[in-house]
Amino acid sequence: MKYFLQLLTLLAVLLGCVRAAAVPPRRAKPNVILITIDTVRADHVGCYGATTVQTPTLDALAHDGIVFERAISQVPLTWPSHASILTGTYPFQNGVQDFTGQPLDARFRSVAQVFKQQGYATGAVVSAFVLDRSWGLARGFDFYDDAFSPEVFQQKDIGLVDRKAGESVTRALKWLNAARMPKETPARPFFFWLHLYDPHSPYDPPEPFRTTYRGHLYDGEIAYADHELGRLIAWLNQNRLYDRSLIVVLSDHGESLGDHGEKEHGFFVYNSTVHIPLIVKPPAGSGFRPGRVTTPVETTAVAPTLLRLAGIKDATEKQFQSPTLVGGNAGNENAAYSESFYSFSSFGWSPLHALQTTRYHYIEAPAPELYDVLADPQEKNNLASQQTATVAVLEDKLQALLRQNPFVAYRSPVSPEALAAGLPDPKSKLWEFNAILEAGDAFHAGDFPAGAALLDRVQEKDPQMYIVPFMLGEGAARQQKWEEAAAAFQKCLQLNPNFDQAMTGLSRALVFLGKDDDAAQWARNALKVNPANYRAWYQLGLIESKTDKNAAIVDYEKAVSIQGSFAPLRRDLGLLYFQQKNYAQAADHLAKAAELGVNDAPLYNFLGISYGHTNRLAKAVETFKKAIKLDPRLAEAHLNLGYAYQRLNQVQAARAEYAVACRLESRFCQLAPHP
Repeated sequence: MKYFLQLLTLLAVLLGCVRAAAVPPRRAKPNVILITIDTVRADHVGCYGATTVQTPTLDALAHDGIVFERAISQVPLTWPSHASILTGTYPFQNGVQDFTGQPLDARFRSVAQVFKQQGYATGAVVSAFVLDRSWGLARGFDFYDDAFSPEVFQQKDIGLVDRKAGESVTRALKWLNAARMPKETPARPFFFWLHLYDPHSPYDPPEPFRTTYRGHLYDGEIAYADHELGRLIAWLNQNRLYDRSLIVVLSDHGESLGDHGEKEHGFFVYNSTVHIPLIVKPPAGSGFRPGRVTTPVETTAVAPTLLRLAGIKDATEKQFQSPTLVGGNAGNENAAYSESFYSFSSFGWSPLHALQTTRYHYIEAPAPELYDVLADPQEKNNLASQQTATVAVLEDKLQALLRQNPFVAYRSPVSPEALAAGLPDPKSKLWEFNAILEAGDAFHAGDFPAGAALLDRVQEKDPQMYIVPFMLGEGAARQQKWEEAAAAFQKCLQLNPNFDQAMTGLSRALVFLGKDDDAAQWARNALKVNPANYRAWYQLGLIESKTDKNAAIVDYEKAVSIQGSFAPLRRDLGLLYFQQKNYAQAADHLAKAAELGVNDAPLYNFLGISYGHTNRLAKAVETFKKAIKLDPRLAEAHLNLGYAYQRLNQVQAARAEYAVACRLESRFCQLAPHP
């Protein structure tokens, strides 16, 4: 009996071991890389059939991944499209429909927040100001690089502030290298988003792409972005991360290039601007093989796909509006939605909504459109009047979709009377739209008279369009014609009283006109409409710094909490702390301003003094030397460097700097001590 019991015990142990061995080891979480290349239409990528542009990096990813041949953007504008991609929600639900509205509401979570909650290191590098953190997409990212050099804000309209792919990829690799060498072991998995902006107009690729693609520079920008992206893929391969990483590459929208009379994007929702490349390279071991999918899919499906392939379950999935691109209901026939409120919000014309099936593309407009995209891929033959039954079915589907609880009431720039009377079809306003774009190009090139003349003609045809006086105000401000700018911004606000960007512009103009009280009030008005308008906080701080430095510091700190990478803000806050003799805070902000690109000798001089007052003498010496290198005739920097040397007991060096300071400024001869 004793032997029998021992045998049973042994069998139980062995069975337990077998069961334990049968449990598969838990698979490591994959790294997840999301890459968005701005303004790329699908038919200008090699793996989608393009022959006039070389895209070897994207083509290689397509070879290893799943190519979605009919990927459809939900909105052909950069910021709203990325909001849909990262939250998995439609623009009419998340409230981000164009660039005139409010930041993304906090109730909508992005995939970055989910990955961070799941223990991932999260980083992002964006290449254009239009994805600035103040719009809300930085939530969930440990690192969000949206810093641009101070000079570029002076050289370009704020909406055109960007940087080249080469710089962005270099910044991306710097973060990725740091993420691979963490303090903890093993390293955490990472979620990284890289945004490249180069194919967006104006088309200006560097050499050799400028020469190679002379005559079609748009393709040159795509080829350049693809080339720089290759550096990231090479890094993944070199670090043996490529195979086990999930990589998703897509564009936010396309580019018309003259199709249907539209030069760029945003105005219409034809396939030239909503049909985009989308490639999913699954991690090794996922069970999904390379291939091609021909049914329409939406970019809102990217968010659920990222989580599914990373093996993550989260309550955020309840907000997703599309099925995952792989597994589950993937591959089922679903209509893909698109919209553009650009024509409505900026110009007061009818918005556009669209649905696209495998065969048909229906566009709801005052004059509806229906295209058989299989027989007519260029969308030149409108079948709406011939196939009324098909139009009716698609219109019913569209209305059912739009009834899915828009989250906020839209602040219409159009009067109730105009809405009741019916809005113009954007197709009938193409001349005005192109004239406005040409005016913007003229302003960008510095030809203000030509731009203003075009806008005056538009205003004669449509005097209720608020965007025209806004552009005139911006143009006048760039020429420092402050009376003219103030009048234009005031006219804009008469037409659209809730436009906080015009309020901020008016505030700036009034400051230069010596009307600080009025300027402060307009900045406060802008903040009532949009509390996340950091430029309005900055403007208010500039005004209050003249009379109430403590209040100005509060304003500046609020701006920094929204956007800490705006170099002029960091500089001015640092100088204000310096005046308050808070040298520790002054040093922090002045150093950040220098890091962000303020390459200014007086700034380094003040930073050096701040280091000296906080007993960081070695850094003070280094910083004074930078000031002197930028401006060898800055006597204050020589004098202060002498003080720092003396405190370090470097007597000869101190005497030399005192002598230079005395020679440059005789008044300093009496201030220099005699070591």
